[in-house]
Order: sequence, then structure tokens, then C-alpha cells
Amino acid sequence: MSTGSNPSQPDADRRSTQRDRCVLRCRITHGPWNEVLDAIIRDLHEDGARLRLSAPVVMAGRMRLEIQPSGAVHMADVAWQRGDEIGVRLIATLDETVERQIEALRRAGAQTRQSRRGPTNDDGY
Repeated sequence: MSTGSNPSQPDADRRSTQRDRCVLRCRITHGPWNEVLDAIIRDLHEDGARLRLSAPVVMAGRMRLEIQPSGAVHMADVAWQRGDEIGVRLIATLDETVERQIEALRRAGAQTRQSRRGPTNDDGY
């Protein structure tokens, strides 16, 4: 009788794609307040990754994952967590160029608003 998977086989060996071991720095942005956390990518494949977190944090839901130093940015969902390790499912790859352009536009807008307020000529009165 076959159950479709071999229980003695590790999870990584039952995956549909090859998982490559690696040590890559990354930065996670998550939660309603866009908290930032550093992590290390330990395994990577086309659909997901295994990360080791730099701090004990309970992770859930969607996150932004920036791989350093390449700057590649992915949206990912947390699939599982065991202690300081999490497994994520990669949902989408974001174009970092667009993200940088948006940030530059935000900075320019802030500078424009600030310059409109400008210094007052009230000679201290």
C-alpha cells in the first residue's frame, strides 16, 4: 500500500524542485508597521526559501524579502516556522528599479513640500 510519500524521506527531498543550500543575507519587511528584520537565506529554490532569523520573532502572513547584495526583491508568504527558522513561499518578484524610482519620487515630493514652507522673513518677530 502506497501513501504517495515516503515518511522516512526528509521534507526537502520530497519537494518538486531542487533546493540549493546557500548563505545569503536578506532583509525582511513585515507586519502592519513594516518592521524590518535581518535574516540569512539557508536554502533557496524557484518557489521558496528557508530563512534563519536574526531575532526571535513570530512571523505570519505576507512579507517583503530583499536579498542582499543583489537587491532582488520578492513578496513572500510564511509557510512554516520552527524557532528561529521560517519557510517562505515566493509569490512575486518586484522590480527594484521601480521601487527605487518610487522612493526617489517620495523624497522629491517631501523636499518640494518643505521648500514651499521655506524660511520665514519675520526677522524673529
